[in-house]
Amino acid sequence: MSGKRIVITGAASGIGAAAVAQHLADGDQVVALDVKPITAKVQQALRCDMADPASISAALAAIDGPVDALLNIAGLPGTVAPELIMRVNTLGLRAITQGLIDRLQRGGAIVNVASIAGFNWARHLKDINELLATPSYEAGVEWCAAHPMDGNTAYHFSKECVVVYTMQMAGPALARGLRCNSVSPGPVATPLLPDFKEQAGSGQIEWVIYGIGRAAEPGEIAEVVKYLATGPASFVNGRDLIVDRGFSAGITCGWIDKNSSPLVKARG
Repeated sequence: MSGKRIVITGAASGIGAAAVAQHLADGDQVVALDVKPITAKVQQALRCDMADPASISAALAAIDGPVDALLNIAGLPGTVAPELIMRVNTLGLRAITQGLIDRLQRGGAIVNVASIAGFNWARHLKDINELLATPSYEAGVEWCAAHPMDGNTAYHFSKECVVVYTMQMAGPALARGLRCNSVSPGPVATPLLPDFKEQAGSGQIEWVIYGIGRAAEPGEIAEVVKYLATGPASFVNGRDLIVDRGFSAGITCGWIDKNSSPLVKARG
């Protein structure tokens, strides 16, 4: 993907920072967005608060010219306020995507980072479709206010929304000669991992990591994101790629005993 122009949200740390480093190493031009300072030597570094639609609009206005790929990596854990989770993880991602899709070059891609926490999207499809049908960021915030959740539930729901939004956008993307896919990691050794452990509670994340041997490194997830944003994945569209070292397969096929989960045991 040498010489491409890549917009990356959540670029200051974790998976986003790893994605920045990988694309810079490939010779790509990187436009990096984050609410935190960006230290990498990118073509353009923009402060963007995904919880603030005015900040998103300002960042979009500052990005000039065509774009080859949008990597939506910014996200918050379930330890912060539920409204903030929904703003950043779902509504902000949607706003950035809608603001850039018509500027993406044919052959380009949108890649959204979801989570294996979004695996139950089919059970909540009615509510997900209602939220994603809201006509604006502000209307989405109003929908969330009318459907209160705790932090952990909001995190799971926000990632379910990302998986479904990815599928919804595959059609409009295809009509423009683009692709839209998502990546759903398991636990990743980023600065937010302690927050996810607190969010899940009862040693649940530790149990997942034990079952697969270790957490992923940020660069391992960023490599998968990059794969979906590049030519070799040119026929992949509307898919969610689970990247959890086999955890989901183990639960499905029984070589990881789901009944040994601390949360299952706690329920009795």
